[in-house]
Amino acid sequence: MGDPINQNSNHMQAQHVTTELVLVGGGHSHLSVITDIARHAPPELRVTVISRDIHTPYSGMVPGLIAGHYAFDDAHIDLRPLCQFANVRLFNSSVIAIDMQKQQVICDNRAPVRFDYLSINTGSQPALQSIKGAQQCGIAVKPIDRFLQYWHTVLGSLAKQPRPASIAVVGGGAASIEVILAIEYQLRQTLGKHATLVHLELICAGNVILPTHHRRVQRRMLQILRKQSVNVRTGCSVLSARRDTDNSQTLLELSNNQTLTCDNVIWAIHAGSPPWLRETGLECCDDGFIKVNSTLQSVSHNNVFAAGDCACFSAKPLAKSGVYAVRAGKVLAANLLRIMRGQRLVNYRPQSHFLSLLLTGDTYAIASKGRFSAEGKWLWRVKNHIDRQFVLRYNQLSHLDKKPTGTTFDPGSSGATPTDKPLLPQQTHSKTPAVIFPRCGGYDVNISQRMLSRVIASLHAANNQQALSVSSESPGGTVITPPPGKVLLQKLNYMGAFIDDAYLLGRIAATHCLSDIYASGATPHSALALAMLPNASKTVRDDELFQLLCGAATTLIEHHTALLGGRSSDSTELGFGLSFNALLNSDRHLANSTPQSGHQLIISKAIGSGALLTANSISQAQGRWVEQTLQHMLLSNKNAATIIHSHNASICKHIAGRGLIGHLLEILQDSSLAAHIHLSAIPLLTGSEQCAQNGWLCISQCHVDTGRHINNAQNFASDTRYQLLFDAQISGGLLAAVPVEQAVQCVKALHEAGYLHATIVGSLDNSQRANSITLLD
Repeated sequence: MGDPINQNSNHMQAQHVTTELVLVGGGHSHLSVITDIARHAPPELRVTVISRDIHTPYSGMVPGLIAGHYAFDDAHIDLRPLCQFANVRLFNSSVIAIDMQKQQVICDNRAPVRFDYLSINTGSQPALQSIKGAQQCGIAVKPIDRFLQYWHTVLGSLAKQPRPASIAVVGGGAASIEVILAIEYQLRQTLGKHATLVHLELICAGNVILPTHHRRVQRRMLQILRKQSVNVRTGCSVLSARRDTDNSQTLLELSNNQTLTCDNVIWAIHAGSPPWLRETGLECCDDGFIKVNSTLQSVSHNNVFAAGDCACFSAKPLAKSGVYAVRAGKVLAANLLRIMRGQRLVNYRPQSHFLSLLLTGDTYAIASKGRFSAEGKWLWRVKNHIDRQFVLRYNQLSHLDKKPTGTTFDPGSSGATPTDKPLLPQQTHSKTPAVIFPRCGGYDVNISQRMLSRVIASLHAANNQQALSVSSESPGGTVITPPPGKVLLQKLNYMGAFIDDAYLLGRIAATHCLSDIYASGATPHSALALAMLPNASKTVRDDELFQLLCGAATTLIEHHTALLGGRSSDSTELGFGLSFNALLNSDRHLANSTPQSGHQLIISKAIGSGALLTANSISQAQGRWVEQTLQHMLLSNKNAATIIHSHNASICKHIAGRGLIGHLLEILQDSSLAAHIHLSAIPLLTGSEQCAQNGWLCISQCHVDTGRHINNAQNFASDTRYQLLFDAQISGGLLAAVPVEQAVQCVKALHEAGYLHATIVGSLDNSQRANSITLLD
């Protein structure tokens, strides 16, 4: 990369790290941990959140979200800027296992993540396994994002074509009742008079609805359900469910010897635990939830904690309610710090009764606590205020303090005041300070055969010696002899960390480096790695190197490229690079590539990643923007290059650190051609314009004088699209010049191959002064 993006944010300088705390899940309890511990963590502690959802829903607002009272962002907490602000690493992944012996969290899309201390707050899901066929029929209310997608599809279909339909909600607790009333309200708002075509059924296994509430609340809610034409079946459990293949309906076998046919089934039954929890070796209760004591500590493993729905108190089980998870957060945060410092843990004392505010679909709510109950629109306003304030607490970061230097924060201590007590490594649990490793600028070692073997084993590629191999340890290195008719092309790229995830950095760095190879029309053969590692304990450094190499190797395997070895060195920041060897036909040497007049300019991917990564580094980018950007950077240009070269491109460049304008000027260099660019045709990543408007751009030094090559720059100086032309990119798309008669077909082929942003953005000719660019609307 000619001009590597270098984000100098504190979270990327993990100095003297000796202890790893991993938070599995982005649930309500972990929100408190992130804000109460992580932003006050001492330098020797590194905190990582592993979450399937980047935007985590607040459970109390889900019924309002279904009913349409809230937009998506109103009811979701964006973990990406929150974690970025708190100096916490965020890994977007689903946990599929935990290896307690190796102290590793196993994820579905990345290398294992090691830990010294572990906290689990993954919530629960309806126990579909308890009903035969339920997992194949309908949808569970959790995970919430999947349910919302399902519900919007159903609602959209009914709005487009009103027709008789039936929806059954299975369950008799607060969640099922709030969901079915929210559905009924949204049907009325969306379908109008056609809402009466949809029949609603509530199926409750118990003899009463809301069994944990007072009978006055039960009676009142039953009146509301009947008023809204919801048919309530009590004392009637579902024994099995199966699909009717003839008409795509679901047949429910009920305990009263009846069968109910419905178009849609929503499961809101009692909570079940994820199957992988039972396999962890952690002691679990009969329902599969983690047994914890009064300090939220696992009864079987003292370095593991759990809170929320996934936890089961060994003394007295609690109801699965977000209220308990929220209130457990402060104690969980305090105890995680206390155990690391060898201090006595504090007890979590859940309240025996709490106030429930039950939404009735419209802007009306019922309050219930023990024998007390009340109702009215004013209670909806109270609930709405409480819920919105909770979400804003974590989405608006201005009220949070930045991490104070040299101090830690203990919410469980008297007065919740800062303390300067050092954090201890898990292995000692003594009262001596953690070891601070001296900086050693000369640290420089080969990446060992043992490390590469670990990578191979982790990726289940032990037999794929073509994809991963270890070079000779001899000083002579590796000898590569090109086949006849081939020349050897070498490319070196290096980048500083733009995200605090070494595995993802390795994957994107490899994808970025390969793009230069494919743009040249070459085939990658092998690579050597260069890893720059922040100072830390040997265990942490080895794991960071392992993550980098696993990420890079995952990409290299996909591209049939051998990782021959490499070197690691000490640095103030994490960084990674690759030196590639590639084979190129001798008659297609780069010097023979010359842009042609009349050719159309095509780019294969959208631009704007530099602006988005800059905004992310200061906690100003929405999580979904960043996730889209990361996936964009992981999209390989291999197939795009094949398509572009097959359409007789005269030249092809990888858009990287010089931005679109910088690389276009490279194409024009030493030619007599000029370029015309249609600004409105430039595809942009979602959120990049907002970032540019706020001045969050990543413009490298090589762009200082590129503006003078634009003939009419003054006409577009305030246009954010113009500004993004200078935005440095990581793993950007390809910029190519293609004959005009093949350009449209080339773009069509790129779309079919998955490059949905590919487009014609301009043309080359010799009508203007050479090496200049003219912008068009």
